[in-house]
Amino acid sequence: MAPPELEMLAGRLRLRYFAAGEAVILPAAGVVSELFIIQRGVVTGTPATFPSFHDTAVTLGPGESFPIGAVIGRRRTTLEYRAQADTFCYVLGEPDFRAVMAASPAFHAFCTQRLANLLEQSAREVRATFAGRAAEELGMGSRLSSALRRPPVTLPSQASVREALETMKASRVGSVVVVDAAGRPEGIFTHTDVLDRVALAGASLERPVADVMTREPVGMDGTHTVADAAQRMARGGFRHLLVMDGERLAGVLSERDLFALQRRSGQSLRKEIARADSREWLAFAARDAAGLASSLLAQGVGAEPLLQLVTAMNDSIVERAHAIAARTHDVAALPHCWIGLGSEGRMEQTLATDQDNAIIFADEVAGGIEAARERLLAFASEVNDTLAECGFPLCKGGIMARNPRWCLTLSEWRERFDDWMRNASPTALMNAAIFFDLRPLAGDAGLARELRGFLLANVPRRPAFLRQMAANALEVRPPLGFFQDIAVDEASGGLIDLKLQASRPFVDAARILALAAGVDATATAERLRRAGPPLRMSADEVETGAQAFHFVQMLRLRRQEERGAAAGRDRNSVDPTALNSLDRRILKEALRQARKLQNRLALEYQL
Repeated sequence: MAPPELEMLAGRLRLRYFAAGEAVILPAAGVVSELFIIQRGVVTGTPATFPSFHDTAVTLGPGESFPIGAVIGRRRTTLEYRAQADTFCYVLGEPDFRAVMAASPAFHAFCTQRLANLLEQSAREVRATFAGRAAEELGMGSRLSSALRRPPVTLPSQASVREALETMKASRVGSVVVVDAAGRPEGIFTHTDVLDRVALAGASLERPVADVMTREPVGMDGTHTVADAAQRMARGGFRHLLVMDGERLAGVLSERDLFALQRRSGQSLRKEIARADSREWLAFAARDAAGLASSLLAQGVGAEPLLQLVTAMNDSIVERAHAIAARTHDVAALPHCWIGLGSEGRMEQTLATDQDNAIIFADEVAGGIEAARERLLAFASEVNDTLAECGFPLCKGGIMARNPRWCLTLSEWRERFDDWMRNASPTALMNAAIFFDLRPLAGDAGLARELRGFLLANVPRRPAFLRQMAANALEVRPPLGFFQDIAVDEASGGLIDLKLQASRPFVDAARILALAAGVDATATAERLRRAGPPLRMSADEVETGAQAFHFVQMLRLRRQEERGAAAGRDRNSVDPTALNSLDRRILKEALRQARKLQNRLALEYQL
């Protein structure tokens, strides 16, 4: 707020004291006529309809305001607000509140778009935090080892020129490194050598490539920077540089690669993925796709478009892995669909995610169902291994297409889904939370559409099953303490799991609300937006929930990018006290929104 606006606000505030346990404002008081800003102390707001649900209480601390929505809407509050310690609050009367709103655009934006306003502030801080590092990572300061785009293509010195040319064409590269028996580089054979020493010189294609290669090619250790390589290539007047890892050849950097590094984009990476014709090439392209995160964070890209881009890249990788494996397996004429499950099905994969996939195949296939299953399992095993090499670890729980339990005909899948809905055991509920988010990724998408149609037609008819899903979802509560800011378990070392404790409540609630409303969507935010109107959720409630969910996802992406894959399970964990004050405040608000969604489930299913 501008200084004159702050002076106007300060001149209209009154300070009021509330003893511990004293009511600040209750629903019984009628239409709210005052805004409260906590100067010091703690205030909790408990749902008046479920006063015994103390774990759903809203806890407010110094600097926080309430009940903004009730003042703006000229209605009574739905929460019972009480001081939990000796508390002092600034009080702003409703006429003065509206006068300040009219005079101050900043105050108006805070009150009407509070979460959106805070998220924009957070995005600015993220840009400042990541910009310098991202520029370093994607620019001329990159290490040569991180700039390599594919493994080196090599040939023994006794190979012929013809073999070298055939290898270069098949691998779509402009050079091949000639190595000795121990794998040490002896020379490099490039397009320039083809012109100068083969074509123009009239050399035989059966001649050993060692006779026409460029000997003693220049090499640099992978710890040098791209800038070092560019200067070396410019001074020497050559276009290819060997990148070494000690005595081992790690790759070849070309002049073309230097230019490509400066224009890396989602579109170019998707083209590179589509061109990959081997597992190794695809793995290198996948690594480049993962490297986009820092750049996008630095540009201030929001969680929703960032996740959409990550999803598009991952989808392309899966589709290409499927196509590469299909070349060596007899599945082309076998109608089947490779489906993504869990976060992949919801299009919400982050930078650290394992595989969750399955196969649906047609009920009538040539040669019989079991023979078809056997072929598909062998095929799926290769796809799963390829994806693992591309950075998507194998699922420890075995939820993968290579598992015979998850390679089923359409009729078998219908029976499996129906069994889960009729006998909602803990295992069935867990499976439903994963498999009901299915989405087609490769093959015959019509099979996946038929299965989703069966699901959406049957789940709304099973209120008992939905109620059990809701009860299961409510077992994981957002970590908001009754007296604390954000509650942490001492056993966790003061950390909260953003995936389990912050993201999952949104995901579970949105899934149940969407299935109950018959909404054919899998992404959490889209489920909320499409299920909201038929369930009489206000537009503000829906959008605030979506924004809160995406903030949690963005926080996960930032932690994963900072810590890398080596962090293991800790890649989704965060110490709330280590967050800056703005992110801690937004996280707390996001957790409140998660609890609001859970409260809706509790009311809807009388839990």
